[in-house]
Amino acid sequence: MLNMIKRNILSVTASVLTLVAMSGVSTTSMWAIYEPDMPESIKKEL
Repeated sequence: MLNMIKRNILSVTASVLTLVAMSGVSTTSMWAIYEPDMPESIKKEL
């Protein structure tokens, strides 16, 4: 009984941590949506 509870807790924890890690490295994560303006000095070089 105790082993089953431990296994379930570890499984849920691993799943949550995997989702957190994937959201951090994903190119479509909400933090990657922000795109700052390009500085004028760089625009002049292009």
